[in-house]
Amino acid sequence: MNADNSRNPPRTINLPGHRQRAIASHLLQLHPYHSITIPPSTPPTPLRIVCISDTHNTQPNLPPGDVLIHAGDLTENGSFDEIQSQITWLSSQPHRYKVIIAGNHDVLLDTDFLAKYPERRYGDSRTLDDLDWGSVCYLRNSSVTLEFGRESSSKIALEGAVYGKRSPGDRQLSKRTLSIYGSPWTPQYGVSAFQHAREEDVWSGKIPPDTDIVVVHGPPRLHLDKRDFHRAGCPLLGAEVARVRPRLVVFGHIHVSYGREDVVLDRTRRLYEEVMNFWAGWPALVFMACCVLLARLKCVFGNKGMAGGGRVTTFVNAAVVSGLENKLQNDPIVVEL
Repeated sequence: MNADNSRNPPRTINLPGHRQRAIASHLLQLHPYHSITIPPSTPPTPLRIVCISDTHNTQPNLPPGDVLIHAGDLTENGSFDEIQSQITWLSSQPHRYKVIIAGNHDVLLDTDFLAKYPERRYGDSRTLDDLDWGSVCYLRNSSVTLEFGRESSSKIALEGAVYGKRSPGDRQLSKRTLSIYGSPWTPQYGVSAFQHAREEDVWSGKIPPDTDIVVVHGPPRLHLDKRDFHRAGCPLLGAEVARVRPRLVVFGHIHVSYGREDVVLDRTRRLYEEVMNFWAGWPALVFMACCVLLARLKCVFGNKGMAGGGRVTTFVNAAVVSGLENKLQNDPIVVEL
């Protein structure tokens, strides 16, 4: 007996909070900051930040720039030889500063992980203390402040960073500083390095408030984090980024979501993300609607700041490999600050 499928069309299953999330998305699109593209402001002489992540032993051609950032997964297996090869390659680049963090594949750099899974040393007794960092600055839950000045050599101030020799050569720039915070942590997925339980909050209050650039391995939730039919980013990281509102956030990990987006992390956006993360409901939507109404009224009455005065945060998923075999497919992303 043949069933008549036309009489029983597929049902759409709405998850709890579906209606609230749909309303939040609609309200966000009504807000002037979030319904148009607001270009990030740049000084007359911008700094070029070259962003890469997830090289997995590949060594792509890199465009010129002032700062080179690698957001983790330098290697495929995390062996000493693999990591040293990637560090040597990065150190040889002409960029004035090279700043890196580890990813979940870079197991040599996670001593706690290796103590639990010693077989992941692959029979090699060498440790991260034996690495030659060259001119590479390695951050692990730490910050570095880079200085760019008219003097013949730039200065660097470190807070818990591992740093090798700085490469020579400086461009004439008006004096500026960039504060960069880096951390390798990602939510638990399989057996890999630098992972935390999904319900564990490893982020609240960790990023210094004056940070210009945040470098993390995994994405904040709702920002270039789509994988299949779900979002793989960390909502607690997203809340911390929204608190600090840095100028740039660089990450990778989710290869298929490679790209760039520019976002204003204002009160409306934070309310939207709270609803999308199931942390808030109808009261937050009412508050969000009021924020949208106020913003639109300001536009109507000629508030010039509403058209382009929002403080923009640029999110970059810089994963350069993709596919099941982690082949090199994507170009480095350059951001001017």
